[in-house]
Amino acid sequence: MQNFRLKYGYTAALFYAALFCGMLFLNFTMDGFEPFSVALLCAMLSCGLNIYASAGLFVLAGGISLTAGWAPFVTCLAQAAIVGGIYFCYARAKRQVRAEIALWLLAPVGVYIWLFGAYVYADAVKALAVGAVLYILCFVMTGALRCALFRAGRCRLRAEELLFCGTAAAALGIGFYKLAGVYLYEGAAILLLLLAVGTLKNANALWFALVLSLPEAIAQSAAAGGAILAPVAVFTVYAAVGLAFFRAGKLPAAAAVFAADALLRYLTAAGGVPGSAFFLSLLTSLVPCFLFAALPERWLAKRAEKVKMYAEKQLAKTAIDTERSLAGERLFDIAAVFREIENAFLSLGDEEDNRLHAEKALEEALLSSVCANCQNRARCAESGAGEAIEKLVAVGAGKGKASLIDIPAGLASECVNPSGLLFCLNKLLAEYRRQMLEAENAALGRQLLADQARCVSEMLKELAVEQSRPFSADAGRERELKAQLARAGVVCQEAMVTEESASLTATGNADTRRVLRAVEKVFAPAVLASKRALSADKTFYLFRRRPAFDAAFGTASVRKEGESAAGDTHSVLKIDERTFLMALSDGMGSGEYARRISDVTVSLVECFYRAKMPPALILETVNRLLSFNKEESFACVDIATVDLGEGYADIVKIGSPLGFLLAESKIEILESGSLPLGILDGVCPTTLRRKLQDGDTLLFISDGVTEAFGSSADIADFLSALSTHNPQALCDALIAEALAREDGHARDDMTAVAARLFRALPEG
Repeated sequence: MQNFRLKYGYTAALFYAALFCGMLFLNFTMDGFEPFSVALLCAMLSCGLNIYASAGLFVLAGGISLTAGWAPFVTCLAQAAIVGGIYFCYARAKRQVRAEIALWLLAPVGVYIWLFGAYVYADAVKALAVGAVLYILCFVMTGALRCALFRAGRCRLRAEELLFCGTAAAALGIGFYKLAGVYLYEGAAILLLLLAVGTLKNANALWFALVLSLPEAIAQSAAAGGAILAPVAVFTVYAAVGLAFFRAGKLPAAAAVFAADALLRYLTAAGGVPGSAFFLSLLTSLVPCFLFAALPERWLAKRAEKVKMYAEKQLAKTAIDTERSLAGERLFDIAAVFREIENAFLSLGDEEDNRLHAEKALEEALLSSVCANCQNRARCAESGAGEAIEKLVAVGAGKGKASLIDIPAGLASECVNPSGLLFCLNKLLAEYRRQMLEAENAALGRQLLADQARCVSEMLKELAVEQSRPFSADAGRERELKAQLARAGVVCQEAMVTEESASLTATGNADTRRVLRAVEKVFAPAVLASKRALSADKTFYLFRRRPAFDAAFGTASVRKEGESAAGDTHSVLKIDERTFLMALSDGMGSGEYARRISDVTVSLVECFYRAKMPPALILETVNRLLSFNKEESFACVDIATVDLGEGYADIVKIGSPLGFLLAESKIEILESGSLPLGILDGVCPTTLRRKLQDGDTLLFISDGVTEAFGSSADIADFLSALSTHNPQALCDALIAEALAREDGHARDDMTAVAARLFRALPEG
C-alpha cells in the first residue's frame, strides 16, 4: 500500500492545517458534535501520515465538543487512542494495515454508539444508525483522500473514485455550511463551481454543481423535516449558464452567473420591493464572480489543459512512441550491419600487394623456366642480373609486353638468350594481364557493393533518427477536429492530428468531401491519402497536406523505321504525395538491344529514387552496372525530380540531347556536357535546379527528335508557336513535326516527355 510522505516546512504546515479544518467541519455535520472527523483520521493514517500529528489534530478538533458535555469529548479521546494505537502497533511491527481494518474500526464506532446512545441521545437506535453512517464514512473518506493524494492530477479518475470524492466533499460541505452559514458557503460554492466550469468546459461541471448543492439541500431538508431540492436546481442553473457563456470568455461567464443569481434571488425574495438585505445577499455571488474574473487566463488555461490531458486516452500514443523508439533502435542496429559489410568489402584485398605478389611470381617463373638450365646462371647471379630481371618484369607489367629495348644494359651484356627471355616473359605477361583484369573487375565490384552498403547504412540511420522522434500529436486540434466533424454530422470515435497528417475513425458511411472540409478547417489544405474499412460500420481516414502544385503529363514516341522495338524508354513515377520523377533514357543505337539498355537504366533509376538513395550514388551505380556488360551498352539519360510543395525541379542530364523549360514568356534550353552512362567508370552528370511556376512545362526529347529538327533554335522556334497548356498535345505536335521534317520516315527513335505544373485546386 502506498504511503504519503511530505517534508517538514510551510507546505506540510498548510497541508495539516487543511486537514484540521476538514476535521473541524466534519464535527459540525450534526448538532451534537458527533465525531465524524474520526473518518478523516482513519483516512490520514491509512495514507501513511504521521500518527502523532494526525491523532493530535483529531483531539484538537474535537475539543469544541466540550461545550456539549463530557461524553462527546471522551468519545473523541477514546477513538484517538484506539485508532492511533492500531496504526502504531502495525508500524512497530513493520506491517501494512490491510482488509482487517474493517474489523478494527468496529471498536471506535462501538465506543461512539455506547457513549452517545447512553449519555447524549438516550436512544440506542439513533446511535446505531449514526454509527453505521460513521463506519461507512471511514471507508469513503479513506478512498477519497487516497485518490486526492495519489491519483488526482496524475491520471483519469475512475467512476468509484469520483463517487468517493463527491461523497466526502458533500460531508465536509455539510459541516462547513452549518459552521460558516448559508452566505459564506454559497459564496465558496459558487467560486468552486466557476473554477470547475473554466477547467472542464463541458457537462462534467454539472456533476460538481450536484456535489456542491447537496450540503445545502441536506442541511435545509434536515432543518425543515422534509425534502428541499431548490439548492440542487439553483446550482444546476449556475453551471448551465456558466458553460453557455464561457465560450465568449471568462468575464462573460462570471457576469452571467452573477446575473442568474440576482434574478433567482429577486424571484424568490419575500415582499415586493427588495430591501437592503437583498442587496447585501448579492455579495454572495458578486465576490466569487469577481475573484473568478480576476484569475489569470494562463493559470486557468494551464489547469484546463492538464485536466483534458488526463481525460484523453494516452495509451495509444504512448504505445506508438514506444514502437517508434524500438523501430529506431532496430534500424540503427541494421545500419551498423551494413557499415560492417562496407568495411569488409574494402578490406578484402589490397590491389598494390596483389600487383607486387604477381610481379614476384612472374620473376620466379621466368627464372625457373629460362635461367634454370642456363650455363651462365652463376655468373649472372654474381653480376646482379637478378635485379635487372626484376626491373624488366616491372616494365613489362606496366606496358603489358616487353621488347629488346626494355632489357636493362647489364642484363643485355650478360644474357646469352635474350630472345628466349623476352618470349617467355611476354607469354607470362599475357596471363598476368588476364588475372589483373579480373582482379580489377573484382575490386570495382567490391567498391560498388561497399558504396551500396554505405548508402543503405546512411539511409537506415536517417530512418532511425526519424522513427525515434516522439509522436507529436496536437490534443487541442484533435478535440477541435472532433467538434467540427460533429457539426458536419460525422460521428468521430478517434482523431489524431500531427504536423504532417490528420487521421480519424468515423462511424457509418460518412461523405468523404464532408470529412475533408472538416479536416481542412482544423488541419490544413489536405488530400485523402488513405481510406479503408475497419469494420462494417467503421472507416479509417488518413489525410496529408495538399501540395501547392499539381502536374499534368504527356508522352509521345515513334520507333525507328524497320525496327520492332524502340530504343527509348520513358517513365513518370510518383515517389510520394509531394514528389514525382520524370525520366527519359535513350539507349545507344536502336532495336531490341537498345530498348533493353534503356529499360534497365530507367528501371534502376526508378527503384533507386523510390528508395530515396542519394542521386550521386544512383548515377554512379547505374553507370558501373552498365559498364560491367560484356557488350557496349551506353545510355543517355534525362532525369527530373519535382517537389510539388515548393515547385523546385532537380534536373540531371547525362549525355542526353536538349531539354526545354517552357515558361509563359521564355524558353530555356537545358543542355548536357557529360558522356553517356556506361562509357567510363566515372560519371560527371550535368545537374540543374530550377524553380517552376504555375503553368511552366518541363520537356525532355531523345536524339531522334533533335536530329530531325537539326538545331536547338529550330526546336525552340517551333515550341514558341505552340500552346503549352496541354502537355500531351505538345508532345504529339512535336513528334508529328519531327516526322514531317524526315518526310514521314523515322531514321531514329523519337520520344518526347512533358510535365506541366499548375496550382492545385481545392477538392470537393
